[in-house]
Amino acid sequence: MIIEKTMNIGFMGICILVILLCIPVYLIYFYKLNLQRKFAMAITKAVGYLAVTGIMLEFVFRLNNVILNILWVIFLSLLTSVVTVSRAKLSMKRYFIPAFFSTLIVTFIIGILVIMAVFSTGNPFDTRYFIPITGFIIGGIIESNAKALDTYYAGLRNHCALFYNLLGNGASHHQAVKYFIKRSLERNMLPSLGRMTYIIIGVTPAVMWAMLLAGADVYSAILIELLALAVMLAASPLALLLTLVLTKRYTFDEYGKLSTQKQINETEE
Repeated sequence: MIIEKTMNIGFMGICILVILLCIPVYLIYFYKLNLQRKFAMAITKAVGYLAVTGIMLEFVFRLNNVILNILWVIFLSLLTSVVTVSRAKLSMKRYFIPAFFSTLIVTFIIGILVIMAVFSTGNPFDTRYFIPITGFIIGGIIESNAKALDTYYAGLRNHCALFYNLLGNGASHHQAVKYFIKRSLERNMLPSLGRMTYIIIGVTPAVMWAMLLAGADVYSAILIELLALAVMLAASPLALLLTLVLTKRYTFDEYGKLSTQKQINETEE
């Protein structure tokens, strides 16, 4: 399944882009809307972000080097882990490495499986496929895992009595922890499920039209859309579970009991 490149946006396309941007500018000016600053900031941020991203991706795509592609994904995983741990209010010293390896492992495994199974290429690290697929996976992980990790550790800190009550009533360590894992998985998956309707109605048609314009046939475009949704739903909870496994030694002692309250509270540093 190979999408041929058929689009070539030249000077006329740039002119149309400018004309389209002039429409909201005129409406803001004519109706004296109090949106001048917000509009200017939004356009500046969008252009700046796309310019930096475009320069970096142009460099990566031109070289099409396996090592460079892997380094790119490692770099994105590092950034994702920093943001995830920071938003979850966890100790960077303790939780950064587990979050990083979880993101990296899940991204590589799912990314390579998808590329090998769907696209007609003998090289799963081909920049044309590897960078977009892994970028999409990492984007899905960063959206959900921060809140899910915060839910898990906040639950253990604030409801440790429930944990010990379950153990005291004959539950195994796995059964006692399962309740908190369940809550964190719900927090992880609910945003994705909630965005599903918006993605299907609002985003999917635009992406599908873009793929059709790029030369894909209808069935291939639909398959890629479904594949993207499946990747989004699978990658984030897998990364979350792997992170919880790797950080278990920071949360429980060698006897399977919760660490002291002082140690648990250190996660917020």
